[in-house]
Amino acid sequence: MIRQAGSAQAELVRKRAEEGSVDAQFNYGRFCYEGNLVDQDLDEAADWWLEAARQGHVQARTQLGHLLRSGLGFETEDDAIARWWFEYERSFAEAGDAEAQLNLGKMYAAGRGVSRDDAEAERWWQRAAAQGDAEARLQLKRRSGETGDLEAQWELALTYLEGRGVRKDESEAARWLGLAARQRHEEACFRLGQLLMQGPPGVRDSVKAAEWLLRAAELGSQQAARELGDLYREGVGVDANDAEAERWWRQAAGGGYAPAQYSVGMLYLDGRGVAADPAAALEWLVKAAKQGHSDAQFQAGKIYRDGPTELRDAAEADRWLERAAEQGHCDAQQLLGWWGA
Repeated sequence: MIRQAGSAQAELVRKRAEEGSVDAQFNYGRFCYEGNLVDQDLDEAADWWLEAARQGHVQARTQLGHLLRSGLGFETEDDAIARWWFEYERSFAEAGDAEAQLNLGKMYAAGRGVSRDDAEAERWWQRAAAQGDAEARLQLKRRSGETGDLEAQWELALTYLEGRGVRKDESEAARWLGLAARQRHEEACFRLGQLLMQGPPGVRDSVKAAEWLLRAAELGSQQAARELGDLYREGVGVDANDAEAERWWRQAAGGGYAPAQYSVGMLYLDGRGVAADPAAALEWLVKAAKQGHSDAQFQAGKIYRDGPTELRDAAEADRWLERAAEQGHCDAQQLLGWWGA
């Protein structure tokens, strides 16, 4: 809509543009883009600049490229616009502009404005990456991952899982973790299991999580074995089974993993699925306590303080309770009287 201020000038330029004047088409497109003499309308600006660009107006082509590169809200599906955009990016890319090289690679990869050519896409991304463009490096890594490069798949999984230079994306992380996990990458199996267990609703799947944790445990992951034991204990993603919980906890505990040693100790202390055995519980708890596990330190201290007579040892009780309290264990602090009951 033409505004009252400057309306005569805007009306004159629009009339000349409609009559085919290339300069008027460019200028009226500028009016629409700037929103001074007429209401701002990026779609209309693009339409007028495209008309001017078709007649060879260099500035119009440049402005079209600017709009497209900036993502300022108009459709890019039109073949003519896509071709102008390609020419715009190519001119800057050949002059050494890293952003243009990145975009040109994307256009070759998508077949937008030019025939699809994966080799050309990779060549332009390599040129941009050589100038330090992080997104170009990411595109090259994605290409490697898609062709089966295990290390690239794992790095991409962590990139999206932890938001390393990109927005965190659990769905994309799960995709790359899955590709690496299918190649028997132990940590990928474990992290995929964790993500499927704890991720957002669109990603979460406790049954599949248990399957991937099982694969990770079978590959030797102590963390996965311990978490798998937890799932069997609670019946999450699998049927509750105390014997299976014990089996997986013992596998991880036998490898020296403190959280699993604590779990085995508590298994004997509670007597769930096995005969209660405070002495065996203490043995496992002390192993975890020596590695700094505060809950194990607290439980070991309680057994030394209040357990069966033959296991009581006041000095050992104080030692482990104090070590737990020093780590901020509230129950240990209260038991020692460090703060009011």
